[in-house]
Amino acid sequence: MKFFISLFIIATVGFFIYRLSSKNSNKQNNKTRNNQKAVWLTIGVVVFLFGCLIFVMYRSATAPDTQCTISHNTSSIPPTGLNTATDYFNQGNYDYDIGNCVKAISDYSISIMLNPTIAQVYNNRAYTFMRMQDYKDALPDLNKALALNSNYVQALMNRGDIHNYYFEIDRKSAIDDYKKVISLGGIQGTSVCGHLFMAEHNGWNLMTVLDFPFLMNECK
Repeated sequence: MKFFISLFIIATVGFFIYRLSSKNSNKQNNKTRNNQKAVWLTIGVVVFLFGCLIFVMYRSATAPDTQCTISHNTSSIPPTGLNTATDYFNQGNYDYDIGNCVKAISDYSISIMLNPTIAQVYNNRAYTFMRMQDYKDALPDLNKALALNSNYVQALMNRGDIHNYYFEIDRKSAIDDYKKVISLGGIQGTSVCGHLFMAEHNGWNLMTVLDFPFLMNECK
């Protein structure tokens, strides 16, 4: 969604620059030549802004992950007692939020031991493993979560990301997971369109950058 908003802003800026520059050119002689200048000025600005957008997205994708390496403040509250699988699940979520990923893994594991049928616990433990860059252990948890709930959008996204970027690279499997997310109507609140685009283009390369303007077609 943020990407599409950024594209809309770039298009709007380009439109106003063209209108402003072409309006000024109408007041001068040699209208055709000045209109051409307005077009090239607009193209230059749009290309520059689009390049900045690509650079920001690339830097964001390659920035170091600090979720599990530093402490965080959180508005979430831990459970008052630790008795049930749900209690340990909520404790795991709290420990993850504050950055104590090792403790969160332990909490989720106890929750699974008490009740091995809750798909969300497997997904959250897998996601915590992913933030710790332990993709080997994350993948079986995602497979288990999807065995319990084959339409679990977050687990499909996480498994797609593992196969797309991190471990046992299998972009066909990643594409299948992303397309299922889209078929389930799980576009809102996810970055599935961009991830599908990257999977279909085998990651960042020249063709990825050249085809980026056609990203919206990936979610049809």
